[in-house]
Amino acid sequence: MNSLSFLKFKKELTERRYGGPVKGNAYKTLSPKMKVAVNDVYSMIDKASDPIVDKIEGIIKKAAKKHGINVSSIERYIDNEIIK
Repeated sequence: MNSLSFLKFKKELTERRYGGPVKGNAYKTLSPKMKVAVNDVYSMIDKASDPIVDKIEGIIKKAAKKHGINVSSIERYIDNEIIK
């Protein structure tokens, strides 16, 4: 995962709870399975207790395993959505 965009993602989470993607172009191109996994990541982030920043990588790994998707696929989506 690009560390710069990941840091930006962490900053957004620190500043406020992030309810999920804006459903931009990157989200619209995802497969239905990936959309469910991404939504699950954001749902778990919303339910996590503070500090969230330390838990993001574990949440991504958990969602990837649950939905049978590579961690790198979710990280790549987050990079694409944040970099816009």
